[in-house]
Amino acid sequence: MSMNKPVDYYKILQVHHDAGHDIIDAAYRCLSRIYHPDVNKSPLATERMKEINIAYSVVGDIKKRKEYHPDWMGLNKRAFAAPVNETKKEEEEALRVLDDFFCETVNERWENAYEKLTNLDKGNIPIDDFLSWKRAVAEVYKLGNYRITYFRKYTNCDYAGVIYKTIFQFSVQLTEMKISNMQISDETTEKYVAFDGSSWRVCLGYTDLKPAIMKFKHLAQAVPKLDKEKALIKAVEKIDLLTGLYNLNGFVEQAEREMMRSQRYGNPLSLVVITIEPIQDTKACKDNGYQDACISYAAEILYSNIRRTDLIGRCDVCSFAILLTETRLQETENLLGKLLNLCDSSEYLDFRIYAASARVYEGKMEQIIAGTLANVSLREKECDPVLNESLEQVQTRLGKYRLTDILSFNKRGKNHF
Repeated sequence: MSMNKPVDYYKILQVHHDAGHDIIDAAYRCLSRIYHPDVNKSPLATERMKEINIAYSVVGDIKKRKEYHPDWMGLNKRAFAAPVNETKKEEEEALRVLDDFFCETVNERWENAYEKLTNLDKGNIPIDDFLSWKRAVAEVYKLGNYRITYFRKYTNCDYAGVIYKTIFQFSVQLTEMKISNMQISDETTEKYVAFDGSSWRVCLGYTDLKPAIMKFKHLAQAVPKLDKEKALIKAVEKIDLLTGLYNLNGFVEQAEREMMRSQRYGNPLSLVVITIEPIQDTKACKDNGYQDACISYAAEILYSNIRRTDLIGRCDVCSFAILLTETRLQETENLLGKLLNLCDSSEYLDFRIYAASARVYEGKMEQIIAGTLANVSLREKECDPVLNESLEQVQTRLGKYRLTDILSFNKRGKNHF
């Protein structure tokens, strides 16, 4: 695409130049809700919406985006001349702070979580109100798993009336248990982490928590008084205590619901099973915890790298089942290959990987899993240069852990209720 005056369409849509099509679609819908003439009568908003439509018509189209890329590269020569490691370092630091915030929340160390907030939030929300809010919420919901995914970066951004030099937006998938009925559900929320000039801080975004406190206190009063021991037993019936994933019962229940949706709407479903077999001649196998270390490691890798819409569970001692939504059987091999290469990236643990896949349409899910497990075959490690960067990132993130660290993943409260 030849252009006299190149325009940075990615900047207009506020997305990274390497963003996936789903991210671009989401950004376009988000901006449309802000600037569309039907909701924003400002003349400036009309002009802004025209720019957004033009940008989306180019980068939202695969062919046009490919043609546009050389122009964009020319427009951003200076940006590419600068080291990219700095931005990655900032993202990792912001992610660490947000991860710490949720880890403290899971473990109900709310005073520590409060210290992660921006100075603006601390000025708006007294610590007593924050603690009352968290206690009231905890009477109604129990936070379990959380999964943080980078979404985008903003510069010189106005958030709640304060201009921050840099803000990172993250998407957080939460697994919560409603205490009244022990129902486990997944929710997705957006969280922002801002650099306040000296450190990264979590943006709470509230100016007054009193209405929320009253709401959850009212809901808590409606919660029946339950036998805590029975409640705990019921809560963990469907959760694997080592990995924090669904166990077989929990996975089957969720998967059969997904099967019903698939049959109703005609969406394809595929099942993948992966079996981890620790190498028996490894010296560390003498340690009774070595198998648990391998399973914990694989669970962390698989859970962190499947899509949000996919479902994962531990279906027996050494095996995982993954339900791939809207995925045909012939499409599973590529996804499976990537997951297996990531699992095989450990420098500290030695295990064989077996895998198989199957189409899912009807029948009993437990029988489908058993049939697929019977067909698993050994997967040889593939040397795929395309995955080198992903493998390096995973090794950077997980390679620092020792065997004892891997075994303590869920002890930190990150992977279980």
